[in-house]
Amino acid sequence: MVNVRTFDLNLLRVFEAIVNDNSVSKAADKLGMSQPAVSNALNRLRRQLDDPLFVRTPMGMDPTPKARELAISIGGGLTAIRAGLLAGMAFDPATSERQFTLLMTDVGQINFLPPLLSVLNREAPHIDIHVMEAGVETYGDLLESGIADLAVGRISLSDKFESEMIHSSPFVVLMGKQNRLLKGRSGENLSISKEEYLDARHVSVLPRGSSADPIPVALGADSRRRKIALKVPHATVLPMIIRDTELLATIPKIAAHNLLTPGTLQAVPVPFAIEPNRVYQWWHRRNTADAGHRWLRHILASAGV
Repeated sequence: MVNVRTFDLNLLRVFEAIVNDNSVSKAADKLGMSQPAVSNALNRLRRQLDDPLFVRTPMGMDPTPKARELAISIGGGLTAIRAGLLAGMAFDPATSERQFTLLMTDVGQINFLPPLLSVLNREAPHIDIHVMEAGVETYGDLLESGIADLAVGRISLSDKFESEMIHSSPFVVLMGKQNRLLKGRSGENLSISKEEYLDARHVSVLPRGSSADPIPVALGADSRRRKIALKVPHATVLPMIIRDTELLATIPKIAAHNLLTPGTLQAVPVPFAIEPNRVYQWWHRRNTADAGHRWLRHILASAGV
């Protein structure tokens, strides 16, 4: 049983760093400690909690079930302490050395990281951004635990979190320039019919853990006619998949713009009514008043315009 009175709270910072980075060496760098010192701290924590906590794998230090459970409460506790200490303190992006962790899909990274990093380079050269990819179903736990600061995407979370829409983009249909649907068609206002769309074969892009596909909703009963030949979790593979096939992908226009390869891909309007792709940033309520957090949210919202 853990003796709370004599427990070394510094061990919790070591635990949090290893959870976030999946690496003892990276945790040591982040904490300004030597690797042997971090390993020693981890061994002490293992003995006190009577659990291995992390298992070494080719992908890094994989947390045990107990460690995953502890990460939520420990991360949340440490984040609350930091928020309390930072409350009311001035935030100067030019001198701040804070690190912010963002949850984003590959499309989110393509769309929002370049403008975000451009601002950081000019205004906040010492702030670090750590981007995580995780199953959408884990976003709430990662925000609540403090492991992540913001989640960005076409997502919806519970009312313990706050959100802001930062971007809205229409959907388009992406296809290879050699697709038979484009034969004999030219000009700037290319289009396809709904029947042609439904008769084609499609690539469905859904991030890991997401079930929020707006296309079947928009098609209604006709969604049964849409032939899904391939399902992928990342949109960045689409150019390689689509350019030499007859497959179509229905994705946000901003993503298509960033993925288009001159001479190989073509985007055309979706041939039926569909709600635009709305992107939100989500955060835990405890961070709402944090000056640094507010600044980052403002920058991301500006990047999404």
